[in-house]
Amino acid sequence: MRIRSLILPALFALAFCCQPAMAQNKANDVDITVTLATDGSAQIREVWDMTLSRGTEVYLLFENLGDIRILDLTVSDELGETYTTDRHWDTERSFERKKNHCGLNTTSRGYEICWGIGEYGHRTYTLNYTLTNLVKSLQDYDMIHFQFYTPKDFRTERVRVTLRKPGFEMDTLTRIWAFGFDGYIWREDGKVIAESENPLEPGHSVIILTRFDKGTFESESRQNRSFQTVLDKALEGADEPDSEEDRKEAFIEKLMGILFTLCMILLPFLPLVIRCVQRRNAKKNAFGTTRLADIPWSRELPYDGDILKNYYVISTTPDLNAKKNSVASAMILRMLQHDCLLATRDGDGKVLISFNDKADFTKLDPTEEKLWSMMYEASGANHILEEKEFSSWAKNHSSQLIKWTTEVKNSGLKGLLRGQFYRGGKYTETGRQENLKLIGFKKFLEDATLIKERTTPEVTLWREYLVFASLIGIADKVAKELKDINPVLFEQACTMAYTDMTRFIRLSDSYTNVLTRYSTPASTYTGGGSLGGFSRSGGGGHTSFGGGGGFSGGGHGGIR
Repeated sequence: MRIRSLILPALFALAFCCQPAMAQNKANDVDITVTLATDGSAQIREVWDMTLSRGTEVYLLFENLGDIRILDLTVSDELGETYTTDRHWDTERSFERKKNHCGLNTTSRGYEICWGIGEYGHRTYTLNYTLTNLVKSLQDYDMIHFQFYTPKDFRTERVRVTLRKPGFEMDTLTRIWAFGFDGYIWREDGKVIAESENPLEPGHSVIILTRFDKGTFESESRQNRSFQTVLDKALEGADEPDSEEDRKEAFIEKLMGILFTLCMILLPFLPLVIRCVQRRNAKKNAFGTTRLADIPWSRELPYDGDILKNYYVISTTPDLNAKKNSVASAMILRMLQHDCLLATRDGDGKVLISFNDKADFTKLDPTEEKLWSMMYEASGANHILEEKEFSSWAKNHSSQLIKWTTEVKNSGLKGLLRGQFYRGGKYTETGRQENLKLIGFKKFLEDATLIKERTTPEVTLWREYLVFASLIGIADKVAKELKDINPVLFEQACTMAYTDMTRFIRLSDSYTNVLTRYSTPASTYTGGGSLGGFSRSGGGGHTSFGGGGGFSGGGHGGIR
C-alpha cells in the first residue's frame, strides 16, 4: 500500500525543519551520465551541485559489487581544480589535508569514493570513474540492475540519471524500470532517462533495471539465470498498476499531504523562522544588507551588462522573483540586435522569427549560439520558426533543453568566479557592489518616471535596457516607456516599429515558456507506460517507491 511510503518522508521532513538552518547540508542537483561500452563496462560522470556547511568529506559507498570494479577515479570542482587521487584514503585526516584530494576507501562492506569538501558554501563537484562489468549477460537477455544513488544524511532536491550507448538506440525493445524514489523513467533520443519529481530524503534511492536483447553487449560478467527471475525479485513490493483502489489511495495520499502541510504551517513559528533566517542570510550574502528597499536606483548596468552573470544572481536570489529561463528571452532579443535573428511577417501580418546564418556569431556567447542552433533546427525546411514548431521540437528534445539550462547557469557562475565576484559559496565585496547595482538598475527600469527623466538617448544604451528588462520580465513595459520618450530613436534602436517589437517580445516570451515547459520530465515523457502509475511491463512511466530488490552496487552517499 503506497500510503506507507508517506510515513518515513513525513518524519524526515519534520526532523529536517527542526534542525538549525546553518547546520544543513544538501545536494541541490545530482546529474549522473552513464556511457555504456560494448564490453559491459561504463564511464560514469556525476555532477554534484551542493550546499555544505559542516563535515570534512563527501563519500559514496558501493557494496554488493560482485565482479564490478571501480577504476580511473577523478574529481574536480567549479573552480577548475582537478583533485589529487590518493592511492589510500584516510578518513581521519583533517579538513585541510583532505582539501583538493580524492580517493577510494576500502571498507568491510565494499568501497567508498571520497573527496574533501575543501570550502563550505555552494560547491559543484564533477566525478569521473569507470565501472567494469556493469552489464550482466543472462541466459536470455543482457541487463543492468544497479543502485546509482542513495543519500544517507542529507536531502537531495533533484537527481537525474541518463543511460546511453554510442551508436545504439534504446528504443521500445529496451525495457526499463526504476525504483526507490518518486519520479519518472522514459526513453528519449535513443537514451534512457530517470529523474526525480520530488526531493529525495535519506532512505530513498535511485535503482534502475534495464533489459536489452541478448548480444547487445559482449559482457564477460555472465549469470546462469533468466531475466524473469531478476524481474520477479525486483517487482516484489513494487507499486501496483493503477486501479480503482489506487485512485482512492491517491486521493487519500493527497488529502494526507494537505493535512500534513497544514500541520507544518501551524508548527509554532519554527519553520517560518528558519525560512526567514535562510532568506535573510541569502540577501546578506548577495547584497551585504537585508534592506533592499533602501538601495537607491542606479542607471549603471551591473556586471557591464553580461547576461549570464546577471541571470545567475537573479535566478538564485528569491527576492528578485525571477521568471524561470528568462535568460532565453534576453538572448533572443540580443540575437535580434546582432542580426543573427530576423523578424519577418507571414501573409496575415503575424511576426515570425527567421535566421541569418551569415551573421557574425563571434558576438554571441556559446550558450546563445546553442539556443540559436536549437531554434534553427526546430524551424523546419523554410527556416522560419513558428511557436508550434518549437513546441513540437522541444517535446522530443527535453534532455537537450535541460542540459542547456544547466550550462547557462553554470556559465554564469564560472563568469562570477573568474571575475572574483564569487568565491567559496559567497559573493565577494566586489560581487556585492555589482549586485547592489543590479537592484538599483532594476528599480530604475521599473520606475517609468525615472526612465523618462533620467534616460540618455543612445541607441546602444536603449538596446541594453531592453535586454536587461527581458531578464527581469518587464521588456514590454520598458519598450513602451522608451517609445514614448522618442519614437524615432526607438525604431533606430530596435530596427522595427514599436508594434512589431512588442509582438517580438511576446513571441520570445512564448518560446521561453515552451522551453521551461519541456524542461521537466512529466512533460517530456515518451515511453510506453502510463504516467498515472508504475508500469510493470517495462515501458517506462512513473517510478515505484517499493521494490527493486536484487540490485548490484548500492550503499549510500553521506558527509562526515
